[in-house]
Amino acid sequence: MSRFKRRLEIGRRWIACGWRLFARNPWLLGSMGFSGAVVISLCTLIPFAGNLLIGLCAPVILASTYLQTDSVSRQKMALPAALRLAAIRRAPKELIGVLQDESHLMRMIVVSVYSMTAVLLINLLVRLAAGAAWVDRWANLEVLPLLSVLTLALLMLVFYFALAISLVYTLPLMLLQEEALFAAIGQSLKAGARHVIGLTLVLGLLLVPLLLGRIAAYISPWTAYLVWIIIGTVVLPLVATSLYCSYRTLFPVKD
Repeated sequence: MSRFKRRLEIGRRWIACGWRLFARNPWLLGSMGFSGAVVISLCTLIPFAGNLLIGLCAPVILASTYLQTDSVSRQKMALPAALRLAAIRRAPKELIGVLQDESHLMRMIVVSVYSMTAVLLINLLVRLAAGAAWVDRWANLEVLPLLSVLTLALLMLVFYFALAISLVYTLPLMLLQEEALFAAIGQSLKAGARHVIGLTLVLGLLLVPLLLGRIAAYISPWTAYLVWIIIGTVVLPLVATSLYCSYRTLFPVKD
């Protein structure tokens, strides 16, 4: 039990570190979070292909946020007031900033296609296993079909978590330490497996806007999107900065 608490404490420290980084430049990082939440919301409006587009865009958004977080981490003080408006204005462009560097372009395309393919396979497997019950209103299902669907939904979360673990350290290793792509994926998986509890705490923050959005959907679909965007404006960059802190802890810069 004490070991579990220690692992949990590591995750809490990563989040606290991520919050301190976010607070150094909330205008840039928060605006990037807002732009990312809007992009994801627009993707969800596209039938069938929405999840695939999110899988394609997510590595680009995370990688670009890592690059900006790395820059913010080198700042010794909060952003001066005179530069805040400029930071907000350039945030949408910085959301795809990683693609503006030709040295990273091809590897980012490979990573994004890998992510999209994994999302496609996860959704196909779950939908095939659940059948028609997956698209029915869960409140209308009987007990056994409902339990089956809930089990598959949990399994889907596990698959998505595994996908996230394969990417969270691959991106900074590839971008900031110039590691080869497949070697970086191997290191990311190993580090993620050793720190599952801490990463679960960090990535679990993403469930907050999703769950609150689900609750808000009972009022109206547009309220759900509004809640997701407002909360995602803080949660998305906070998760990215916390993951960056975990990366710096597990993979210190080599001299």
